[in-house]
Amino acid sequence: MKHIAIVGGGTSGAVLAARLSETSDISVTLFETGPDDDVYGSSVLDPIRAPEAWQGASPVAMVGMQGAAGIIPALQGRLMGGTSAVNGMATLRGLPEDYDGWAAAGLDGWGWDDVADTFISAENDLDFGSNPLHGDSGPLTVRRWRRNEMSHAQNAFYDGMVETNGPIVCDINDSSQLPGIGIFPVTIDANSNRLTTSRAYLTPKVRQRENLQIRTKCKVTGIHIDAGRATGIILENGEEIEADDIIISTGALWTPILLMRSGVGPADHLAEHGIKVKADLPVGDTLSDHLGAGIRYIHEGPRGGTAGPAQSLYIGASNGKDVDYHLFPIAPSSKDGPTTFTMGAFLMRSSGNGKIRMGETSGVELVVTAPTIADYDAARLEHAFARLAGWEKSKAAKDLGCRPEVPHDLSMENAVAVALERNTISYGHMAGTCPMGSVLNAECQVLGIDGLRVVDASVMPTIPSGNTYLGCVMIAERVARKIKTATRK
Repeated sequence: MKHIAIVGGGTSGAVLAARLSETSDISVTLFETGPDDDVYGSSVLDPIRAPEAWQGASPVAMVGMQGAAGIIPALQGRLMGGTSAVNGMATLRGLPEDYDGWAAAGLDGWGWDDVADTFISAENDLDFGSNPLHGDSGPLTVRRWRRNEMSHAQNAFYDGMVETNGPIVCDINDSSQLPGIGIFPVTIDANSNRLTTSRAYLTPKVRQRENLQIRTKCKVTGIHIDAGRATGIILENGEEIEADDIIISTGALWTPILLMRSGVGPADHLAEHGIKVKADLPVGDTLSDHLGAGIRYIHEGPRGGTAGPAQSLYIGASNGKDVDYHLFPIAPSSKDGPTTFTMGAFLMRSSGNGKIRMGETSGVELVVTAPTIADYDAARLEHAFARLAGWEKSKAAKDLGCRPEVPHDLSMENAVAVALERNTISYGHMAGTCPMGSVLNAECQVLGIDGLRVVDASVMPTIPSGNTYLGCVMIAERVARKIKTATRK
């Protein structure tokens, strides 16, 4: 029986553990730094409380990315389910051309025609059921928020965008309907609680499998590599555990750090830290994210609604046809005084020029340099600001009593630069730090090291034009299928 060790029980790791343990010829041990999903309280399960998780109410790893305008917070969950336990639950796939671009770059098996069925089979769509674009029998229960569940600001945004000629999109996972205004699909259960990949895939029945062991509160600090092969993992307490194959699924920020500590990474950087080089690879060199500008607004009256943070969404195309930005209200709050929310305008195309490096001083585990927003990308944001300026003048926005917290003129020449200086924000979609094509092959295997794979957002050679959560599920599903097929031969 082949023993596979999976490092990280997050969005991808939970999927891998469930799928690989379906095969009796494979034994799986899943290692997670944080606690199990039995710690989920209302701050995780109640969608409306998601912003509390972002402020540390749940086990999270909050990292500051060093950007041109200062520190940009980046969030990753540190518990079973990972970031699927603390994100906005937005269940988008990206665009077909994103994945066709992967295939065109030489990554066979990753084109849209290859991956579409995987997206479909993973979902149980309560709104569309089974049709050519959606599934009705997968582990992830998906639906869209109802208008009566959404906050006053979200409804006003939706209505104002329609009022200012934003086409209505019934299904924002159908690229043929874009650009336009729609409502996020989200992963929630029958009781409208957050459904993480841990809860969806690692069900009580799955956890009873004799060939599956889950070890939580168990930090892996290194991979043992001998003569070009990964042979085991090293825990923080010094314990070493042998494995036939190892899969790292600790996310785009932490996966490169674990690889570097194990001798896989840029040779010069490893040498600076006194680490013997096992494979000289550009680990951490190509961090992508969906960055953008956040503008805070105020409106009178209560927040309203019971839905989570991902509600109404305008998907825009600065050239009129090619989707390249998201515009939507984020994280309403009304604890004291007037209700505030942030309007986020995020770029969907990224140059992937950020970096991840090991910390240079004791106690600093990693240093993250955020991708830059080039002049060309800033021009895309100008289009988003023009749409936002139109919304501000809409009857829906005026009826809401909405006004910017800090007065601004979205039409002025340097409006984008000013907004980015005040509040550059991350969509939380860090990706591409160990991509297929330069660090990994198309099977997500580390080049030059046998028995070692990476399966999480790190592997994306380019960032999809949408939320990365569902892409991580798709990648895990496909790699698990490949491993099971190879094991049966």
